[in-house]
This record gives sequence, C-alpha cells and structure tokens, in this order.
Amino acid sequence: MIDISRELQVAMNTGKVTLGYKESLRAIINGSAKLVILASNAPAHIASTVQYYAKIANIPVYVFQGTSWDLGAAVRKPFKVSTIAVIDPGESNILALAGQQSGG
Repeated sequence: MIDISRELQVAMNTGKVTLGYKESLRAIINGSAKLVILASNAPAHIASTVQYYAKIANIPVYVFQGTSWDLGAAVRKPFKVSTIAVIDPGESNILALAGQQSGG
C-alpha cells in the first residue's frame, strides 16, 4: 500500500502536477496527464466528465478515498481539490496507483 499523501508531495516537489478540474481536464485533453486522481465526493458532472475524457485518452483514473477537503490537505493546500492530474511523476511512485484503479 502506497502513502498517497507522501507520493503526491514528492510528485509536486520533483515533477509536475496540476490541481483543479479545469487544469486537469486540459491536461487530459492534450494528452499530457499520466494519471488523474479524483476526490470521492467530486460533483457528479466533474467526475463523469473527467472519467469520460480520461477513458478516451486511455489515462488511468484513481478515485481518492476521501473528500475534496482531504485531497486538498494531502497536497498541503488550504482549499478543496476535486481533481489532480499528474503530468510528470518526478521521483515519486505515484503512477503505481494506476495499477490500483478504482472507478472508471
């Protein structure tokens, strides 16, 4: 079991990660995202849109088992984060989550 919060921190510090629905969707559509992390309580229209485009682009979607507040806290931000796109994992092992896909 990997520590999602720790791996997200490493990815943010050593790689490239986008936070938020619009930025993540842009990364999915242009094909730069390697993994998408979705909060379990993301609004239905956000979750379905992200999963739809990720499926078309063949990008794995991992549903984070926590709220958008928890996901925001995991990346040390004082706000809700519904969607995270990992563009470059850097030195993290975050892409291992792709093997643990849930949802989509």
